[in-house]
Amino acid sequence: MSDAVPQAPVNERVADPTQPARFPAGETAGGAPPLVAQGLHRTYRGVAGPELRILRGVDFTLNWGEAVAIVGASGSGKSTLLHLLGALDRPSAGSVRVGGTDVAALSEEEAAELRNKRIGFVFQFHHLLRDFTALENVMVPALIRGDSPKAAELRATALLGQVGLGARLGHKPRELSGGEQQRVAVARALVNEPYILLADEPTGDLDTATSRDVQDLLFEMKERHGVALAVVTHNRELAAKAERVLRLREGVLDNV
Repeated sequence: MSDAVPQAPVNERVADPTQPARFPAGETAGGAPPLVAQGLHRTYRGVAGPELRILRGVDFTLNWGEAVAIVGASGSGKSTLLHLLGALDRPSAGSVRVGGTDVAALSEEEAAELRNKRIGFVFQFHHLLRDFTALENVMVPALIRGDSPKAAELRATALLGQVGLGARLGHKPRELSGGEQQRVAVARALVNEPYILLADEPTGDLDTATSRDVQDLLFEMKERHGVALAVVTHNRELAAKAERVLRLREGVLDNV
């Protein structure tokens, strides 16, 4: 394993697993923003049909501590872009850097380590492990990182308390409401103290009232933990909470 994955600034590491690590606006690892994409193209080639160009030279920078919303029509490539930014997929051309690290230079194993340590994900569907409790679901990324079970439990317990589920630690997903399941997903995304939080339609499967609760929670936790947030959404109310709003149209990202 190389040392390609960036380390958090020493003065921002915390010994107490119940306390968040903070990366205030302007603080960097090696002077780099947490997330920079340049000239991203993503093309899919069918067996018989013509190639499909989803992204056509997207440039994007996410600065420390800020929140950016990405909007656009269904099928415009927003989720594709988020997958590239989160190192879940590789671009056809262009580059993605996380904390100064070029994702293209990483092996699949190193990219997985980068995602685990530096990026938190919240998707439209919570993707919780159905046979695990809320506490166990949140602990999983920390255990994968190599934390001790005790440290993982302490951190997960604290985060579940922060999202309002301190009394639901032992409940499995089927015993939780949709909003509660998404709260567990937010806690899980933050358990490894990431630089970046990427959210793909995080309120898209919720009713209006619950959606607003989760929106407020997402931004509350973003501020509390000092992460940089990029959220893909159709929800205008959610997008309006961000400091910047960008629109993806015809494969190009522009200011709204």
